[in-house]
Amino acid sequence: MTVRKQITMKKAKICASVVRGGFCALVIVASLLSIRPAWAQSPKGSTAKELNKTDATRAAGDLSQRVDERKNNDETSLGPPADKTLVTGLRFLSSKATTRILLELSQESKYEIRRLKEDPGKGIPPRIYIDILGAKLALASRDPVPTDGLLRQVRLGQYSADVVRVVLDMQSLGAHNAFLLTDPYRLVIELQGQKGQERVLTSEPAKVEATASRPMAQAKKPNSTAPAVSNLRKIVLDPGHGGKDPGAIGAGGLAEKDVVLSIAKKLAVKLKNEMGIQVVLTRQDDRFVALEDRTAMANAENADLFISLHMNASLNAEARGIETYYLDNTTDEAAMRLAARENAASRKNISDLQFILSDMTQNMKLEDSITLAHRIQGALVGGMSKVMSDVKDLGVKQALFYVLVGARMPSVLVEMFFITHRTEGRALSLASYQDSMVEALFEGIQKYSQSNLMVKTL
Repeated sequence: MTVRKQITMKKAKICASVVRGGFCALVIVASLLSIRPAWAQSPKGSTAKELNKTDATRAAGDLSQRVDERKNNDETSLGPPADKTLVTGLRFLSSKATTRILLELSQESKYEIRRLKEDPGKGIPPRIYIDILGAKLALASRDPVPTDGLLRQVRLGQYSADVVRVVLDMQSLGAHNAFLLTDPYRLVIELQGQKGQERVLTSEPAKVEATASRPMAQAKKPNSTAPAVSNLRKIVLDPGHGGKDPGAIGAGGLAEKDVVLSIAKKLAVKLKNEMGIQVVLTRQDDRFVALEDRTAMANAENADLFISLHMNASLNAEARGIETYYLDNTTDEAAMRLAARENAASRKNISDLQFILSDMTQNMKLEDSITLAHRIQGALVGGMSKVMSDVKDLGVKQALFYVLVGARMPSVLVEMFFITHRTEGRALSLASYQDSMVEALFEGIQKYSQSNLMVKTL
């Protein structure tokens, strides 16, 4: 008799033993949804620890309800891993339509995610729970964490000796996605609300407004091709790196994080003044912002575009040019190396993003992202060629950038010259060339807006 048949027979016996008490349905649901490796099953006669003892009914089926299962001599016990993953932190960005939960881990770990429908009769909300396998809860507090928007609260508990369970009590069940990030390790669970729900930020990103006291240096008058009406309401600009992450370093100690922040601030003012677009910066000073938090801001703001600004770098001092990326799979060696550097991860971790792309909402915006990338790339090469000789067009490419993962709007990553090239690096250290780059970026966004508006009015 196979192990699968033995387990099936056991479940049938358990169900028969409790049917008189009216709990057969609960046993079946719990047994089907709590599929874990053999080492994660409870020994004979044991019960799961309750995370919230004052609310046992609500916890049924997730943290505190498990069916005792008898170990069979034919089953192989794998035993717990030698070094358990420590779950050390929990944080989130939340709105009524978008919530991103981040669980901080000490190392890579396997996980399973399940959904449970609500039971209005018992006052039990819809839930999503995540089992982190081979893990130990290392948080100072295990009390439920109240939240806003899509989530009622987040509960964490040591479900068994080797499984940490995270339960998300939801307002409503919508689309969800989970993926693992590295350096440091974080398990990210992104939740999407149902259509029509308003977005309300609980973490306020930095907003830049154009003021008379902060004009753009050498700003040009709005050109005659500027549309009277723009279909772009809000753009999130992402100056790459920041704080403890300086990005690439050029001659004389020039840091990528400083150049891109300066350009982003100037571009924000120009977009506001000349196109009436509200601009949100993921950072407006020298601070570190985690990659996954940047797109979370864009989603929470319900932005129309997400543009991440960077400078390129190479061990080859002669490498030069401009290139623009959108998020997609690639086998190009150079693109994979660049993504590995921007992701601050080794190349082998790039493939971890492959499975995410199959069901991401980003795919719905892929065509618009490609169009945006071409508009910006063409404007950058054409615009910078007016002030610099021999600007190299490296083209529009695709790569797996963490910072673009999860964005629900057209999104691109721009590599504005090589900071390691003696001419290009020096140029973007000067305000006049930064202003020219701002003009070119503005033109690319403007052309995208025009083409997008024309398509919508056909």
